Amino acid sequence: KTVVGATIEATAQDLEGARLMGIHVKRVRMMVFALGTALAAAAASLIAPIHLVHPGMGGPVILKAFVIIILGGMGSIPGAIIGGYLLGLVESLSGGYISTSYHEVFSFGVLVTVLAIRPTGLFGKK
Repeated sequence: KTVVGATIEATAQDLEGARLMGIHVKRVRMMVFALGTALAAAAASLIAPIHLVHPGMGGPVILKAFVIIILGGMGSIPGAIIGGYLLGLVESLSGGYISTSYHEVFSFGVLVTVLAIRPTGLFGKK
């Protein structure tokens, strides 16, 4: 772990504790916000040439990201990665073998099935 990573983690977990340890919380929060905004702008610049630019253009992407996070488990980065692979596999197989019209139905079917079996997701913490 790096010092910057530990600082961000400390700020995310306990604001007052980070402040007491001498971490400049406002600066860390602004840095993380700027980094997130830069990553969102980079993603938008990659998607914009493919799709039309309009105010609601991120809806389907956010919905898939939400499904991946819930599928993998809240707070689990490896779970989110595996959830993304699982969702991609389900959408590819259902779109290839059944119909591309129904690939999102199968994605949400997998989400409902996983949540029925494990309410915290695949790698979620209790």
